[in-house]
Amino acid sequence: MKNVFLCLLVGFSAVSSLIAQDDDGNEPHKARGRVAWFVYTSMPEGLENPVSIMSGEDLIEVTLSKRSPSRPVKIPADGILRIVRKVDNPEDPGKPAYLTIAQAKVADGVKKALIVLMPVSKNSRGLLFQTKIQDLATFKGGDWLYLNMTNLEVSVVLAKTKLRIKPGAFGTYDAPPLSEPVNIPILYSYYHPVEKEWRMLSASTVVLRPTRREICIFSWDERFKRIDYHGITFPVVP
Repeated sequence: MKNVFLCLLVGFSAVSSLIAQDDDGNEPHKARGRVAWFVYTSMPEGLENPVSIMSGEDLIEVTLSKRSPSRPVKIPADGILRIVRKVDNPEDPGKPAYLTIAQAKVADGVKKALIVLMPVSKNSRGLLFQTKIQDLATFKGGDWLYLNMTNLEVSVVLAKTKLRIKPGAFGTYDAPPLSEPVNIPILYSYYHPVEKEWRMLSASTVVLRPTRREICIFSWDERFKRIDYHGITFPVVP
């Protein structure tokens, strides 16, 4: 694996000044300054994982997960992060070429960002994902962030707080100051567009912790034609 990676490094030297080592290397990529994390709602069939992310002139190998954020990736000066796939270069076979399969532009004022990858039908540009960027700057311990990536309205009730989240929008639950974990009831529902009524997705209890923040992504399960959701935990980093 290392030999293959070193070969890629040599071939890419004309375009890239630095390539981070694999996740299982002895010295993993260290992101400083403005950083972003990646998660996905589902993975397109046949896509390799880890993926390659282009940050400025750096090519970084990152493992994507549906349940936890990737390692942080440095946001370049122009704010553009691209997931790329190596392809043949007919003009110069000795140098690799890269096809962009996802692209996100992080705004200048965002120092910490979550980039959510959502599969799309492959188009003429070769994109496999659309992206949603969430600023994490004000996301404190105990808070919940909800992203509704469906075409249906979603309702979230946490204790006495009620959120109505429109399609493509997000909602936030701002937890009170916490010194220790706290249990609260939670209820998820969606509005049925034909029956014109709210239908329950789930009801349970959750634990708010001052040491971590939670993200819940509602997505559409094309296979079963229903709403799905999954959670992501972000630890609070001092």
